[in-house]
Amino acid sequence: MRIGVVVSAYDNARALDFTLLAYRVQTRQPDELIVAEDSEFPAVAEVVSRHRAAASFPIRHLHQPDEGFRKCRILNAAIAAAGSDFLVFTDADVLPRADVLATYARLARPGGFVAGASHVNLPQRFHAQVLQPAWVEDQRVFDRRFLAEHGVTTPWSRLLRAGPLARVLDRLTPRDAFVGNHSGAWRSDLLRVAGFDEAMGYGSEDRNLGLRLNHAGVRGLRARHSLVCLHLDHARSWRHEEVAAANRAWNRQLASTGVTLPRQSLLLPRHPSR
Repeated sequence: MRIGVVVSAYDNARALDFTLLAYRVQTRQPDELIVAEDSEFPAVAEVVSRHRAAASFPIRHLHQPDEGFRKCRILNAAIAAAGSDFLVFTDADVLPRADVLATYARLARPGGFVAGASHVNLPQRFHAQVLQPAWVEDQRVFDRRFLAEHGVTTPWSRLLRAGPLARVLDRLTPRDAFVGNHSGAWRSDLLRVAGFDEAMGYGSEDRNLGLRLNHAGVRGLRARHSLVCLHLDHARSWRHEEVAAANRAWNRQLASTGVTLPRQSLLLPRHPSR
């Protein structure tokens, strides 16, 4: 099984720098990594170029003009460009622990997708001023006691070592939700539902994909305690409540249907059938 990683990016080059480093130290290396940038910032391109030169796996950089929130469109372009069987979607500000891709490889099953989460937040004062690359390389940043020494408190259940307790807690977690900051799905299933809905702005666009995968018979496995990631917290200037509310309303309507295809997507077939 070939595993590809799709990292969505915007104007967050420093965070992307740490995230790409975290993928370079995975125990199970990705077969490809695609940075999908909903913008064209030179600083992002510089970070990608530097890690591409150092990585043991291919790194590609897709980008598009900054014309408002069009994350779904660039993610669909990444799906189209990818050559891997299974695609892991994440954000430029989400640091995966070194065993994350190995865990995806263990959990991936035909007819299902795997969803994590990144609810362990590193405050901006920490990751913008204190965090060091060496802490990602040696994995200290994933140690609760180490973080506590730097004034960062984390829930006891979210930085567990891989093992039986993490798996038990996963079983108690709600299923079938595709979580945009860290989830993986088979590329063939993503193409079957034509990827993300490009008509959606920020807010619940990931859940929309999960709903349509469910309608296509693809069920989710939530592994938030086994897939350990850290989120580099930040403000969300692109969030508009009226857009998010419209997205939630559309998802509620969608949930009661059997619709599998999005309203708008570059991956839609020429003659869509619902």
